[in-house]
Amino acid sequence: MPGLHAKLSASGSHRWINCPGSVKAEEGIKDKTSPFAQWGTACHELSELCLLSGEHADAHLNKEVAGVTVDDEMITTAQSYIDYVNSYRNSHSLCIESRVDFSEWVPGGFGTCDCIAISLTGDDLVIIDLKGGKGVRVDAENNTQLMLYALGALAEYDYLIEPAKVKMVIVQPRLDHVSEWEIPAYELLAH
Repeated sequence: MPGLHAKLSASGSHRWINCPGSVKAEEGIKDKTSPFAQWGTACHELSELCLLSGEHADAHLNKEVAGVTVDDEMITTAQSYIDYVNSYRNSHSLCIESRVDFSEWVPGGFGTCDCIAISLTGDDLVIIDLKGGKGVRVDAENNTQLMLYALGALAEYDYLIEPAKVKMVIVQPRLDHVSEWEIPAYELLAH
């Protein structure tokens, strides 16, 4: 769903939660992109393609994805994320690049979650987010983007699950970093 963004997006939540005025200040400012953002978008698309098809990322070496030529670094990054997500495949149902609606908590709030893993027993939910950057390390603990995705997933799949816990994960392969944070579902809902 490129191009479709919520005014109060999950990815911008760290900003608008701490500075509500930033929402008004950004009105009318056109979104800019950069080669780094384009690379990240392509890496996400490559990961999605491989997770859905079962292919290894190296099958796409030198091919173009989202306007970017896939190189060795993108393959390594995507495959690290793919391997992490696939570690849940036997015990969880995987929802890849799923739109979640968290407007119950944030007016007009929605976003696209990289991966939602729902345990086959319905007692846990895992939110997994790929970060392709290598400049700033991102952690899962108290990460408002992941928390909003988790709330949206809980609302979306409440008929399937009654999780005791929610695990939120950042996979940031270019920094060799995986951050996991687990919280009881009732605490997340109360937060």
